[in-house]
Amino acid sequence: MQQLKIKNEKGIWKVLGDYGVFIAFILLFIGNSLFTKNFLSITTIQNILSQCATTVFLGVGMTVVIATGGINISVGSVMAVSAMIAAKFIKAGYMWQGMVFGLGVAIICGAVTGYVIIKFDVQPMIASLSMMFILRGIAKLLNDGKNMNPGNRELNNFLYEMVGPISVRTVMWFAIVIVIFVLVAKTRFGICIESYGDNGRAARIAGINVTLIITASYIICNILACIAGYIEMGYSSIVDPGNMGLTKEMDAIAATVLGGTSIDGGKTHIWGTVCGAIVLQMITIMVNMNNISSSYAKIIKAGIIILAVFLQNVKKTRRG
Repeated sequence: MQQLKIKNEKGIWKVLGDYGVFIAFILLFIGNSLFTKNFLSITTIQNILSQCATTVFLGVGMTVVIATGGINISVGSVMAVSAMIAAKFIKAGYMWQGMVFGLGVAIICGAVTGYVIIKFDVQPMIASLSMMFILRGIAKLLNDGKNMNPGNRELNNFLYEMVGPISVRTVMWFAIVIVIFVLVAKTRFGICIESYGDNGRAARIAGINVTLIITASYIICNILACIAGYIEMGYSSIVDPGNMGLTKEMDAIAATVLGGTSIDGGKTHIWGTVCGAIVLQMITIMVNMNNISSSYAKIIKAGIIILAVFLQNVKKTRRG
């Protein structure tokens, strides 16, 4: 009887650890359906799916990095500097050149962050924190700390387009998530990042090119952060170098750990992260539609991170 009780307890914690994000989604959906006026309208559902795009991109990129046992808290600054570079070019009449150049900068910065971490054995938190300050400073210097309006409506109009009942932004994040899912779930790259996250020393002994794997992980994370920056720029028609992407790393981490990816590294849960991003957006929508201060949304998100990590630790302890 005692053994059965222990087994059941382990099962409960496993369910909470593996499927907590889906349980949270169902509870929030039911709660909002009952108590938030107009929550079940088509417009609200469309807004949730389109407005979570930034968090989806950042969260999926963060999932790849966290799976290696690392973290990248520079993603918000990557958004700002990429968008500011692109905006400068766009204002001069070179939209595509600017977007390519901004993407190139994001890739280089991701490569530098990953290389410093793996080659010089710098803690990922320290390396990405340093990059965060550097890029935020560069973003401000590019226009003397002032906001910039690129003055081009093409990107803005494109992001507001609808493909049937869903927005272009929703189609974009869904398509890119499929690509990343295939990359980490069906290729050798995915096996390598999970192997390194589980046991870095064993991965080296097995002959995995850990420098390439870690560097590539941070590059992917920065590419997705750059895309998120372009979406924010196109959506708002303005680039604020001081505030674009600010604290967005918290949303990315929250979506990742809520989605079931262990903060210690290892197995990736890409679709869990996507669901986590949608849950976070549902919280924001719930707060806004009920005229509650947005500060409560931040408190709830911080609590989600703590709870998700707690559940992961309990699950690990119970399994042991």
